[in-house]
Amino acid sequence: MSFLDRFRSTQGTSTTTTSGGEVASKELTAVKEQQAKQTDEGTTALKATGLSLLPTMLLRAPHVSEKAARHASHGTYVFDVPVHAEKIAIKQAVEKLYQVHVHAVRTIRHEGKTVRRGRISGTRRAWKKALVTLRAGERIDIYEGV
Repeated sequence: MSFLDRFRSTQGTSTTTTSGGEVASKELTAVKEQQAKQTDEGTTALKATGLSLLPTMLLRAPHVSEKAARHASHGTYVFDVPVHAEKIAIKQAVEKLYQVHVHAVRTIRHEGKTVRRGRISGTRRAWKKALVTLRAGERIDIYEGV
């Protein structure tokens, strides 16, 4: 058995386990089918929620600063989000993760600053923050213990 045999198609053949610990083609196809099923279930769950990413992946972290704490006392919470995040997805993620009703979402995109280390120049990563305003009377306890 050559090295490249494991990359060839195994459709229509039924082999058994050979010396060297290679997996039989029946078992291999069963494993591939199971992985495909799990992938389909995961994408179906994402499509059902309408999110392109999971809520925990979309909301990286609460933005912790004095200004963000001042906003939180008025019902607006600040989160760091990926640069490609959209307002609708951010709204759905906050509502799903914290079980609250979002009134409005504003986003601010920050470009990465140019930095130099000696004669080598580069840039810091670009980032985005989302200001999420909740309906009157609702709140999130994300700044406790910070």
